[in-house]
Amino acid sequence: MANENKDEEKDPMDTVRFKPGKHFGPWIIEKTLDEGGFGQVYLVKTKDGKRAALKAESNEVEGGSAIKLESLILKKLNKNGPMPHVPELFMAAKRKKYCYMIMTLLGDNLKSLKVKRPKERFTRGTWSRVGIQCLYALKYMHDCGFVHRDIKPQNFMLGNEEDKERARIVHILDFGLARSFAKYCETTKTWSARRARGTAEFRGTLRYTSPNVHLRKEQGRVDDVWSLLFVLIELNGGLPWQSCQKREEVEAMKIGMTDRNVMLNMPTCMGGIIPHLRTLDYYQRPDYHLVFRAMWQVMLNEGQTPSSRFDWETKDPDPSVGPADWENSDGRFFKLDSIGISGPPAFDKGAGESTHADEKSDKIESLNPVKQPRKSEKR
Repeated sequence: MANENKDEEKDPMDTVRFKPGKHFGPWIIEKTLDEGGFGQVYLVKTKDGKRAALKAESNEVEGGSAIKLESLILKKLNKNGPMPHVPELFMAAKRKKYCYMIMTLLGDNLKSLKVKRPKERFTRGTWSRVGIQCLYALKYMHDCGFVHRDIKPQNFMLGNEEDKERARIVHILDFGLARSFAKYCETTKTWSARRARGTAEFRGTLRYTSPNVHLRKEQGRVDDVWSLLFVLIELNGGLPWQSCQKREEVEAMKIGMTDRNVMLNMPTCMGGIIPHLRTLDYYQRPDYHLVFRAMWQVMLNEGQTPSSRFDWETKDPDPSVGPADWENSDGRFFKLDSIGISGPPAFDKGAGESTHADEKSDKIESLNPVKQPRKSEKR
């Protein structure tokens, strides 16, 4: 009986607790970087000194590992080569008891950077430029046919400080709740929307989800942008519902508060964003350029430039690193509509059908519990 109880209490995370020196192809475990309910993250190196991050998840936890879906999305996001705001995928595989993937080694996430600042907030000059980069990453993901559905500070990371090309670049990550909203047809070279479901389960992190999610609507591009705005409000000093302990209280505030009160402490040039988002449904394309212009104006109002120091930096950026694409003042990337979707699909046979990635995403949705803030996270 004692042995039976011991087996029952075995921690499934034990399957992804690897010792230094373990090999994954040419990569070798050096040390643990992070541990949580999702699994383990390790620093790995090759014999020639190349460094990367290995993320491993147990197949024995409820819902199984989401790494297969994450690695598939990362491959699609990098289909044209390494992208500036997306980690590069080096290797991924499934084993009997766990899945793993090896990707670009990154630095601190926005939450960890925020909590180190006085009063746990960024200056406007910093969060406006961080926000532009987050928006760039989001739009790029949308242009590849996916919505993220779990936008929060933890899911945006700066590059590793030793990687001078990426050190000041914000990267989007953690695609475990992502879902495709569009399908590309190789024959016609066109995109079509994936048809929205009548109702959808709650997906995301309570503090940052858009009001639409609380109304059980299908999440589209608009909801990712709305969540990003909530992240920026928090980085500016805090969300109105930050101290709420109950889900019902958060929902009531998000649905019932006026836009003016939600944006009370934000710069006035940001005031047009929520009214714009309220005009959009699941299918319609957000005006990314409108959001970009608002944040660029905040940066200018604060007397900052793209190359000004961020709050956490103690020295000026490396002058040998050229300007990133997000630093273009006319926001040309944000004007570009490479997917051309702003309405539902036609009722043709096959319009908006699920891809293999969609089916995997739906399977994960049916198994995974709703993502809520961890006990250690402030609401």
